[in-house]
Amino acid sequence: MSEQIVLRCENSMDGIFTAIYDAFVLKKQMGEYTDSISISIGEGGNYLLFAREVKVDTDGDKANKTVQTIQSKLGFAVYRTVFGALCHYDEDRATVVLGYLVRAFSKGSRVWECLADPYVIRVMELSRKVSNESEKFMGFLRFRDVGGFLFSEIEPKCDVIQSMREHFEDRYPNENFIIYDARHKYALVHPAFRRAFFVEGENILEQLSGEEWTSLAARDEYEELWKQYFASMGIEARENERCQSTLLPKWYRKHMLEFVK
Repeated sequence: MSEQIVLRCENSMDGIFTAIYDAFVLKKQMGEYTDSISISIGEGGNYLLFAREVKVDTDGDKANKTVQTIQSKLGFAVYRTVFGALCHYDEDRATVVLGYLVRAFSKGSRVWECLADPYVIRVMELSRKVSNESEKFMGFLRFRDVGGFLFSEIEPKCDVIQSMREHFEDRYPNENFIIYDARHKYALVHPAFRRAFFVEGENILEQLSGEEWTSLAARDEYEELWKQYFASMGIEARENERCQSTLLPKWYRKHMLEFVK
């Protein structure tokens, strides 16, 4: 029976990819792999009885090597699936991605055909859910004009900002904008005509100046236009709340200007 090993890493992409790197090092040392290595993200979480726990220190070089190896040997499509699955909120996402990668390096880029394998099907499910939520927020996200830059606040279940980055960079290359994820406490900051970057922390909004914060709290002309458009396009006789809630669940509406009173 193989020794059960739990790698505990920080809750970040670099932390998870570092743990995956260390897992493959352990796999090589063991000489065989029987899904006996798992990855636990953050403090706490599930503990396995009689398992050896190893703390993983985040290493940018190891994380980059892991990403580059996946992309070069398995292709960008496999990396995109893996990255999407890791953006989910499932506690076991790192473990199932590890199992998926072990099989991918064994079978090649066509690992997605192994739909009978629980690790493969689970990673594809997680990635698909993140992709679906990301696509919805690309359409539902609303910006406010905040004296010099555009600002939007969202509260997604999954970590979708990273997958939306290229979409909004391409759509608004000449705009200064910030997309703040209130659930995961970080923001995508895009200076006009430059690459966007991420800023972490709960006090991001507090860093705005007093004048900008006052502008943020006030309704600007674009917000009023959104509300007028939404009201004028609606047909009262054809109002269908059930259909609307199916296409646009209410939890998406919290920061949509046309629904904010």
